[in-house]
Amino acid sequence: MTTPRRFRIEASEHAPLGAAPETAAVRLIALLPPQWKASIVECTARAAVIAVTSPASPAQGDVDQVVEEIVCRPALAGWTICAI
Repeated sequence: MTTPRRFRIEASEHAPLGAAPETAAVRLIALLPPQWKASIVECTARAAVIAVTSPASPAQGDVDQVVEEIVCRPALAGWTICAI
């Protein structure tokens, strides 16, 4: 396993009213590739921080790309992501 990469998932102005960041974080985690690991590190009223670990050693940009592609799926409409 590689070192966990942290991401902040945050509600945009297009997020559903009352959308919970912890629900968005769980959705994102469920859509990661099967051997990847992730956990919720922190939640606030508008954002959640998750730590993502891939089983191999992909480049940091590869992990970012996978996570960004997941956030573009309909299940995560109205949410934005950034590596922290």
